[in-house]
Amino acid sequence: MKKLLLVAGSIACGASYAASPVFQPIGSSFTLGTSANVRALSTSLNNPAAPFLMVNTEEGDRFRFGIFGPGGFGYEFGQVDSLVDKIDQLNDKIDNELDNVNDPSGADALKDELNDIIASLGENANGKLMTSGQLPMMPLIFKHPTYGAFTLDASLSALGQGRFLDDDVDLVLANGEYKVDTNSAVYVKNGMDLSFGFGYSKDVWANSYGMLIAGAKVNVHAITLGKALFAFSGADKDDSDDVFSDALSDNQTTTTSAALDLGAIWTANNYQVGFTAANLNEPEFDYGSLDQTCTGLTGAKYNNCLVTRELAGQGRIALQETHVLERQFTADAAVYLDNRQWTLAGSYDFMAVSDFVGDQYQWAVASASYYGENAWIPGFRVGYRKNLAGSELSYLTMGATLFKRLNLDMAYGLESVDIDGSSAPRSLFLSAGIESAF
Repeated sequence: MKKLLLVAGSIACGASYAASPVFQPIGSSFTLGTSANVRALSTSLNNPAAPFLMVNTEEGDRFRFGIFGPGGFGYEFGQVDSLVDKIDQLNDKIDNELDNVNDPSGADALKDELNDIIASLGENANGKLMTSGQLPMMPLIFKHPTYGAFTLDASLSALGQGRFLDDDVDLVLANGEYKVDTNSAVYVKNGMDLSFGFGYSKDVWANSYGMLIAGAKVNVHAITLGKALFAFSGADKDDSDDVFSDALSDNQTTTTSAALDLGAIWTANNYQVGFTAANLNEPEFDYGSLDQTCTGLTGAKYNNCLVTRELAGQGRIALQETHVLERQFTADAAVYLDNRQWTLAGSYDFMAVSDFVGDQYQWAVASASYYGENAWIPGFRVGYRKNLAGSELSYLTMGATLFKRLNLDMAYGLESVDIDGSSAPRSLFLSAGIESAF
């Protein structure tokens, strides 16, 4: 049991690997939000109209492209304060007190204590790891002076979440000894998205006050989704690591489908506003199924199967599941000073959408940035990012651009958690990339 709890604790804290950047945008958009900034190529990925702004044809340019990345990595924890202490406490009670129980009243008292600890784990013991990034040399933008801008991009994203599912603990007397009986389990879901985007943007109307740009983009997604359950009961009878890894690898399914994005930007000398409609057709992607017959299984695999069916019958997990890339509408605005070197920007998602594992995100972002003309003077940016749905976590974001090409960004979670006596942010994201300059 002790080995199981240590494995379960690490998985529930997000140590499961498997990626749509619903959870965090790629590159400098960490800080800048969805507003297109000509100094930051990664912001061209947010609005299909944005690539038209990224190439300066007046100076004879035709192409702009990424060089390496950007790529990012991050994590999110539940409120897992003193999680290790709770697991140790549960271990101690099972290892040291269970053998000393010799009457029903003592068993009831210990059972109550175990249920309190298990319930606390079920409420807070969850977390996930996530990563996303552009493939080398992506995105690639070609802009014709007359026919507009054509875009190709390719990205890879991945996400894995572990969650502790608590169930009532019972102490069963068998052969003169009390044994722990529970359907508590660790439930892991993961996803990986290999995406190729094909976009077009062009100025469609202009007057003395500004210019209207429209764009469209088709994103082809090959999404692999999987999930597995790791039950406590019977786990000591088999190698727990092998049982879990086999369960996760056996429940993966890949679906390929396309999503349509539309966007528009009104840009003027000192301000800009934009609107994006993403995933208008809401494509669907299947998870690997947990539906199986338990006949012929033995040991931990058999117990996993029984507990899976029990929890599914209670409606706590789904044997078969489909993920939908939900429709999302986003508005953004920016104000410029000094030939667009200083920028104040903000963006807002109009509704919440779910990531691969079902967590909801609805971002509101505000930022300020400076990008100078001199390559030897670093650019910098700071901002605030808030998830208005789901976890409702908030972030202080910051970044720097060195030599007009190297971008480093961080989103630091403002909510903290206690881990082994030390305070740490509940969420943290880091990103780096090299791109061609405007």
